[in-house]
Amino acid sequence: MRQLRLLCTALALAASGFAVAAPAKLVIGVVPSLGPAAAVLDQAFTKDHAEVEISVRVATATALSTSASSSDAPDLLLLDSLDAAKALIARSQALGDSLTPVGDGLLAIYTNTPGVNTGRGAPLFVADYITGIAVSDRQASPFGQIARDVLERLTLLELAEKKFRLFPDDAAAAAAVKAAEVDIGLIPVPLLVSAGYRNIGSSTALPLGLYTPAAYTAVITRDSAAARAYLAFLQAKSTQPLLTDVGIVPASIR
Repeated sequence: MRQLRLLCTALALAASGFAVAAPAKLVIGVVPSLGPAAAVLDQAFTKDHAEVEISVRVATATALSTSASSSDAPDLLLLDSLDAAKALIARSQALGDSLTPVGDGLLAIYTNTPGVNTGRGAPLFVADYITGIAVSDRQASPFGQIARDVLERLTLLELAEKKFRLFPDDAAAAAAVKAAEVDIGLIPVPLLVSAGYRNIGSSTALPLGLYTPAAYTAVITRDSAAARAYLAFLQAKSTQPLLTDVGIVPASIR
């Protein structure tokens, strides 16, 4: 009966010229390393924007870029590459004035194998008892290339590469290490600080002097008030502690 009264009220308002506001929908495309972080950020955003309904699609930057011109493309993309965002703008698949640096993506050594100490650092990659190193495909993620850059800087790439286990994305690489299918992995920090990995295994962040971090970047493909509000949320000073909590070094404090 109560539902019937509410329906009648809504119909009466519509008939009298007062439209019932529909929720604003915002579809966000997110790279795998930011999947868990996006869930936390979205929850914080909707606390102040209850009128916005967010749905998330997780895919590599390449896949998201490919789908950017389709009829059901996400409204906003959270990418792990500034170059990928700029390429979308150059192809008129994203708005140039929406390009927003979010923060740096750091890399860490991660293990869930008993007896392995990630604090050993460089010697770990060539230790005899390490038979597999999880690394994301560098064609799908900048972290795959960053992993190689680190090992090359340490003059260990030739030896370590023989132990590489390549995965289609960062989340798949992290999951394999978590399941102890691989001894260690070079994994983005936002995954390791998420609820699904926190206190499971151990990790050690790699020194920034060894590599250039991945550039987390937001860009709008379909303009809307909700998308612009989300960009403003990412840029807000009040959001910086939350970005840090989810493993992103905010762009404003580089």
